[in-house]
Amino acid sequence: MNIKHHPTEETLMAYASGSMSQAMELLVATHMTVCPACRKKVAEFEAMGGAVLESATSMDMTDHSLDHVMAMLERETANENLAVEELPITRKVAVGESITGSAMPSIPTPLIEMLPEGVTSLEDIPWKTLAPGVKHYQLKSVESKGTVRLMKIAPGVSIPDHGHHGHEMTLLIKGSYIDDIGRFRAGDVADLSDDVDHQPIADTAEECICLIATDAPMKFSGFLPKLLQPFFGI
Repeated sequence: MNIKHHPTEETLMAYASGSMSQAMELLVATHMTVCPACRKKVAEFEAMGGAVLESATSMDMTDHSLDHVMAMLERETANENLAVEELPITRKVAVGESITGSAMPSIPTPLIEMLPEGVTSLEDIPWKTLAPGVKHYQLKSVESKGTVRLMKIAPGVSIPDHGHHGHEMTLLIKGSYIDDIGRFRAGDVADLSDDVDHQPIADTAEECICLIATDAPMKFSGFLPKLLQPFFGI
């Protein structure tokens, strides 16, 4: 797959260290099933973490030795940033244009293990209507903080303009969307902090299906989304 948008290095490092939420872990693990670059980066972070622990156990952790360990990490990561293509936004793509977002070849194992028994395709998911042209399915989670859900957006439909009270990640499973940040297609990840506002729109003739993980509620601008937010837990 031609993946252009990846999780940030900070996110991948958190995944490698086991310090992120279950919802975020699920999304990153699902993305890595189709992204060799991120699998390689996580393996590097895991190896670096092991080396740092080994170094730490062989020396007294004085301020000087800690500085030495951090310098090691900085040297290892300085020139290995993943390339992310910046996509300037010049227009909305008209619905029906001959642009395709494609889809993952099948539901990745980390995700399908979270779906109800018997669900083997995206069509089998028991979708619930969230708004006209938008359906969702919330995945089970043992955590009280944040949510992880699948969302299906009809062609040409947009999600209400919103920001974030915390970290939000979106993985495209099928189709594509475009917003102020760029164009995201199957396999791409939008890794967003709480200072980003956007309004994604499904921009091709096929429906857009994505996996969304959050660690705090969304921050909607419009009155109606704010009113309905407590009912849908988003």
